[in-house]
Amino acid sequence: MGATSACAAQLRDAILRGELQVGERLPPERSLAVTLGVNRATVRAALHELEASGLVTARQGSGYAVHDYLTSGGPDLLAPLADLAREEGRLVGLAAELLSVRRHLARAVLERLAAWPPGEVALGEALARVDALAALAARRAPPVELVRGDVAVLAALLDATGSPVLRLFLNPAAAALAHVPELGQAMMAEPALNVAAWRGLLAALAGGALAVEATLAGLAALDAATLARLARITPRGARRGAQ
Repeated sequence: MGATSACAAQLRDAILRGELQVGERLPPERSLAVTLGVNRATVRAALHELEASGLVTARQGSGYAVHDYLTSGGPDLLAPLADLAREEGRLVGLAAELLSVRRHLARAVLERLAAWPPGEVALGEALARVDALAALAARRAPPVELVRGDVAVLAALLDATGSPVLRLFLNPAAAALAHVPELGQAMMAEPALNVAAWRGLLAALAGGALAVEATLAGLAALDAATLARLARITPRGARRGAQ
């Protein structure tokens, strides 16, 4: 990590932790440079990064002030928020939120695809990616590869909807999932079950017999089992928020 990125990370984490409050004016560049042990040019570049992320805003003649990242931030903040949740013992709670977002995305996909006549949904790419996931499972690939393979199936289904909006919503969620390796380990504890679930879903779509609510209920049950496994492999303090 370069000096600018390291400087930006320190300030970003202070904002995400609430150590720097919304509306609070940041110290002058000179003071920040001394505090962080860098030169003013590095501080200036770091502040530009934070402004681009929606964490601070420049005020003419008065430097920078902390912005409300919940109203101005973007999906690039999910990864540092995951790191913060891990440090503060909220990892399971954050994982539950990520899985909930995935279920909402799955609902949008399934409702759209289920409304199409059988045979009109292009499932070839999704089937190929399920086969690829099965191959990963057969060779006992590490969880990080299995998660990528699992997300690739969902990405193929999103592509099948023809909706670029839905497809773009997957990217930040997938990046956040990849940033929480403990969640991947819990999700892929039994990858054969994931493969079987995908094959069943695709068969139902191909036959025009997909029951959306039942499918979502099954996904919720899988997610509950994932969170239970995550709680078992996560230090006690990191379980807060899972209740």
